[in-house]
Amino acid sequence: MIFWAFPAIVIILLIVHYKINSKVPDGLKNIHTITFFDIFLGIITKQVGHDKLYTNFKKYFEKDGVVKRHQFGRWIFMITDPVIAKNILLQTDVYPKVKMEEFLPNSSFAEYLGTNVAFSSGDVWKRHRRVCNPAFKTLPLHLFSETALKMMDILETIDKTPIEIKSLMQRFTLDVLGKVAFGFDFNNLDNPDNVYVKAYNDVQKIIMDPISILFRTERIPVIRQQNLKKVDKLSNLFKEIIKEKHKALAAGKSRGDLLELMLNANENQDNQMLSDTELRHNMAVFMLAGHDTTSNALSTLLYVLSTHKDVQENAREEVLRVLGDNLIPSTEQHKSLKYLNMVIYENLRMYPPASTLIFRELTEDLKFKDFVIPAGSLLELFIYGIHHSSKLWDKPEEFLPERFEKENANSENYSWLAFGGGSRMCLGNNFSLIEQRMVLCLLLRKYEISLAPNSIHKDGLKLKFQAVSHPIELIFKRRD
Repeated sequence: MIFWAFPAIVIILLIVHYKINSKVPDGLKNIHTITFFDIFLGIITKQVGHDKLYTNFKKYFEKDGVVKRHQFGRWIFMITDPVIAKNILLQTDVYPKVKMEEFLPNSSFAEYLGTNVAFSSGDVWKRHRRVCNPAFKTLPLHLFSETALKMMDILETIDKTPIEIKSLMQRFTLDVLGKVAFGFDFNNLDNPDNVYVKAYNDVQKIIMDPISILFRTERIPVIRQQNLKKVDKLSNLFKEIIKEKHKALAAGKSRGDLLELMLNANENQDNQMLSDTELRHNMAVFMLAGHDTTSNALSTLLYVLSTHKDVQENAREEVLRVLGDNLIPSTEQHKSLKYLNMVIYENLRMYPPASTLIFRELTEDLKFKDFVIPAGSLLELFIYGIHHSSKLWDKPEEFLPERFEKENANSENYSWLAFGGGSRMCLGNNFSLIEQRMVLCLLLRKYEISLAPNSIHKDGLKLKFQAVSHPIELIFKRRD
C-alpha cells in the first residue's frame, strides 16, 4: 500500500500543477487542445504513435491546420497548414529554433545534444554549418557497401524463418554511421551487447521515454543524476573517438569519414573553429538523426514491400535491369533507380521517421485565420499530419509510389517534408537515401520479402511511440 502511495501523490500533484499552469489565454480558446489526459491515456493504452494522434484529432488538423497542447510549461502549437509550414521553414529569423539549454536546462537531453548544427539558429548555426556541411558533400560509398555486405552475410544464415527486422536495421545503421561518420566500428552487427552499443542504447531510452517526457521525471534529482551519469559515459566515448581521430590525422592516416572532414574544415582559417565539446554535440545529433531515423525508414520500407508484392516486383525488376551483375549501385546507377526512389519517397511520406520537427519559437505574433498566436509561443511542424492530409494528398492512406513520378512536385507546395525544407533542410538527406537504396538493391536481388504469418501489422503498420513502430517480423526467402 505504501509503495503505491508515493507515485499516487506525485501524479496528483502533477495534475494540480498542470491545471494551475495550463489556463488557456482568451485569444487561443478556439484552437482545439490536446489535453494532458489525452496524452496520458495514450501512454497507458500504448497508443502514442503519431498515427493515432492524427486520427484522433484529424477533424481539427484538417479544419484549422493547428492544434495546441500544454507541455514543458509552455503552449505548443502543432502545425499542419502548408502555408505556415513554408513560412516557418523559410523565415528562420522570425521562427528560430529553441535553444535546448534554455528550454530544458540541466536535462540529460540538453547535456547530450547541447548546441549543434540541428538545434542552433542565426550566426551560431552558420558557424556550425560551415564546419559540418563540407563533410556531407562527398560520401564514401565503399564504407556503406562494406557494412551492407556484412549484413547480407548474417541474412545468409536465415531462410524462410521470421526475423525481427527493426533490430537488424538498428544494428546495421549504427555500424554504417560509425564507419561513415566517425571512422569507428561499433561492431553492432556482430556484437549487439558491446559497451559502445549499450552506452548509446541507455541514452536513447532516456530521451525517448514517453513517461519521462510527459511527467518530466528528471525534476527529481536522483533520477536526473542517474540519467546524467549515462549521458557522461556516452559523451566520454565520443571524446575518445575525437581524440583518436586527432592522433590519426597528425600521423597522416586518413579514412575519409565525416568526422575527419569536419576536423579538416575546422582547421580552415576562414571558418570559426568548433570546440571539441561542440564537435561532440554534433556527433550526438548525427547519431540521433543518422541512425534512428534511417533504421526506422528501412524497417517501414521493408514492411510496405512485404505487403505490396506488385511494388516489390517492380522495384526488383528495375534493380536487376539497372545494376546488371553489380551488387552495389555506382554513383550514376543511384540516379537511374527512378522507381526505387519513388518507393522510398512514398514510404517517407506514409511513415516519416521524423514525424515532427524541432520546436521553433515565435519572435512576433502570428495572425492565422481567426487566430492570433502570441510571440514567445512554440511551434511544431507535424510532418505526419501534413503527409496524411486529404487536403494535400489524393488517397493519403494508400501506398502509391507513382505519385512521385514528377520530381519535386510535392516539395514545391510544402506537402512533403521528410527532410524538412528551406535552408535548414537535413544535412544527412543524401546519406539516408544512399543507405536505403543500397540495402534495397542487395535484398531485392536475393530475396522475396513477406510479412510473417499472424503479424500484428497484417491490417496496417502499428506505431508504438511517435513514428516508431512495434517490432516487425519479416520472412526473407531466397529467390531461385
